[in-house]
Amino acid sequence: MRRNLFFSRETYHALLTGFPYSTLSACVASLVFVLLAINCGPPPQGQYHVPETALKAAEKNVTPQSTENQVSLPGSATVRLAEQPYLRNTFKNAFSEPIPAGKMGLDDFFARTRGKVQHAALVSGASFDVLKAFIANGWAPIVMIQFQGRTPEILPVSDYNNQLSEVSLQNPTSLNKRRLTYTEFETAWSKNSPNKFVLITPQRLSEGDLETVLSKYLPAEAFQQVTIRSR
Repeated sequence: MRRNLFFSRETYHALLTGFPYSTLSACVASLVFVLLAINCGPPPQGQYHVPETALKAAEKNVTPQSTENQVSLPGSATVRLAEQPYLRNTFKNAFSEPIPAGKMGLDDFFARTRGKVQHAALVSGASFDVLKAFIANGWAPIVMIQFQGRTPEILPVSDYNNQLSEVSLQNPTSLNKRRLTYTEFETAWSKNSPNKFVLITPQRLSEGDLETVLSKYLPAEAFQQVTIRSR
């Protein structure tokens, strides 16, 4: 500090003897600023200054957000058949009379419910994931399924669970359940009415309704082959 002060005095004296007053004033002011900068260090950064390296590091830790809507099936879902009286009434009416031989198919069931239920739809070209999507939406798909050593039966699928890899088929009138593994179900489902099921719903379903429901849980390519016949 003494050295700087000595240098300042010598410089000041030299300036007084060799330069005009105005030039001298400017030089002195500049010299004082330089000396202060050397002794005090660089000026403090602003309050919100963030080093560039820190910004780059933060950007690496941020997961990019997709601009597309993410769709996926929930890991499990259940339809409470006890809370759907219109579905129970459908089964009571559909099986209240003897069924002619050869008229036990799913298409026959759909035809037999005409006049006995207000709204029904026959869905074709469906995969197991499409079936799950309707369960997730609160509608129980009715399938024709044949258990080993028994005649085919028509029952709603009331729930699925990916963790257990199981589905439940439930009788709407007695509410008795039968659990099957995914493998057992898909094998039994494919024997009599592969990729087909019936929906009994409070309102009539259209192609637009079908797409609206399925697009909530599945990508478009997963249900392009699905068709619906409703009334």
